[in-house]
Amino acid sequence: MTTVITKMITRVCLPLAILFSISLLLAGHNTPGGGFIGGVMFVAVVALTYVVYGIKEIKKSFNPDWGKWFGFGLTISALTAFAALPFGHNFFRSAVEFINIPFVGEIGLVSAGLFDIGVYFVVIGSLLTIFQMVGEDK
Repeated sequence: MTTVITKMITRVCLPLAILFSISLLLAGHNTPGGGFIGGVMFVAVVALTYVVYGIKEIKKSFNPDWGKWFGFGLTISALTAFAALPFGHNFFRSAVEFINIPFVGEIGLVSAGLFDIGVYFVVIGSLLTIFQMVGEDK
């Protein structure tokens, strides 16, 4: 049984923690963070929601198939890893493209960022599948 205060704090923290998770994902290639820790942050806030509201209550309004998230992430990561081979480069070769955005400046787009996105979805899918299976077990 949880209190009203716990439920209110969870409602406030949920969107903020998800935004922080995405921030960790996007900043991870150049600064500390990345797909793994961003995914773990997302899993932590969803697990908190499961604990506070109960898995049965959450499944009434929000019940994604976390295994599909895992498969999507694994596909993105694998395609990123093999993408350099048709161009005669080594496996996992990263490419960088610099683009100039008005009023922002020059930013670098790195193919390793796609790999990080894949890892993000793999971590979310695998951990939340495990949590959901354990939570439903009687």
